Amino acid sequence: MKKVAGFGLILVIMVAGSAWSQSTSPALYQMRTKESSVTEKRFRKILGDNYDGQDKNRKEYDDDRKRRRKKQQTTTDNQAENNGYGSGPDYQWPSHLIEMGIRFAPSLDINTAEGNGTYAGFRNNGAGVRMSVGPTLDYFFFKDRYAFSTGLFYTIKRSGFQMPGSFGQTVWNPGAPEKESIYNLQYLQIPATVKLFANNIGPNMRLYIQTGGLLSIKLAEHAVEPARNGLYMAESGGTRRQYGFGDIELLLGAGVQYKINQNNAFNIGMSYQRGLVNVARGSDLTSKNRVVSLDLGFKF
Repeated sequence: MKKVAGFGLILVIMVAGSAWSQSTSPALYQMRTKESSVTEKRFRKILGDNYDGQDKNRKEYDDDRKRRRKKQQTTTDNQAENNGYGSGPDYQWPSHLIEMGIRFAPSLDINTAEGNGTYAGFRNNGAGVRMSVGPTLDYFFFKDRYAFSTGLFYTIKRSGFQMPGSFGQTVWNPGAPEKESIYNLQYLQIPATVKLFANNIGPNMRLYIQTGGLLSIKLAEHAVEPARNGLYMAESGGTRRQYGFGDIELLLGAGVQYKINQNNAFNIGMSYQRGLVNVARGSDLTSKNRVVSLDLGFKF
């Protein structure tokens, strides 16, 4: 009787062990492998490599871990490239194709002067500080590197001349003191440019260059100190316009963009505008604008 009971107990233990070894539960599988690697090897040697049906589960688990690691590495590489010191071949596609901002640009203005005939002896009289302000719009047409940039700027320019003292008089007097003329010219400028962004030079900071053209439409002209303005007083007491209706200019600029979050960024840079059109109305006077600006901007 005791032998029968002992044999029954052994049989129950063997059946329970067989059922436990054939379980497909990943939790039990992990617990078993952690508990005894020696027992695992024995089971495989006696019953085969796939004795418990877990090889398939383990392969799927390993494949899933590989996919997750690859995805995490790709995300880390993109962050390093676009937000850190990345040196990859290209940026990712932008989250916003159109980015708007505001630009404020104090500038140093100077103009050329070349006169003949009644305007002989004209020359420029130095430079002056003026300003420009207005909204900007960047449209990214290829990834996050190349953008068509435009806007609408209200710009004040300075134009000035030194002239002989006898200018505007019916009698030529070589001993007359020289006169000067300074005008403030108000323009509405429409840029048509391309911005090219380089790799990051620091966390969230990258260089850009900008090139293209500007269409400048004159809104008004105002003489500074009319009573002492030689050009204003010589031409019928200032009733005649001295400057044309507009200008076409080349633009070249460079700067740094610093992103403060996903949507906002600060821009700081320098730009140079070179006028191509003679803005003076006098037939014998040629004057073209030259502007160097400090560009400060905020994208939103």
